[in-house]
This record gives sequence, C-alpha cells and structure tokens, in this order.
Amino acid sequence: MRVLSTYGSRGDLKPMAGLAVQLRTLGAEVRVCAPPDRAELLARVGVPLVPIEVWR
Repeated sequence: MRVLSTYGSRGDLKPMAGLAVQLRTLGAEVRVCAPPDRAELLARVGVPLVPIEVWR
C-alpha cells in the first residue's frame, strides 16, 4: 500500500491525485491523506481519502 500526503490547496492535491491514479494502474494500492474538504476531487478519480484534521 502507498499513502501519499498533502496539506494545502487544490493545486497541491491535483498532482498527488494524478500520481495516485498512475500508481494504481501499476498495481499499487494507493490512498491519499488530505483535508476532508478535498474528498470530492479524489472521489472523481476513484482514490480513497484518509482524512487529516486541519487545525486553525
């Protein structure tokens, strides 16, 4: 299993989502750890989200 992590804007998440999709096509089980408000983008490409708490 591979876990990619990002904490930032949508522009930070898009490259991670693309990498996750490519790793999945190579046979890896991939999850992305990101803030919960980024779940929609990951759901569109079929990558599971592991939510992290954003403290403000």
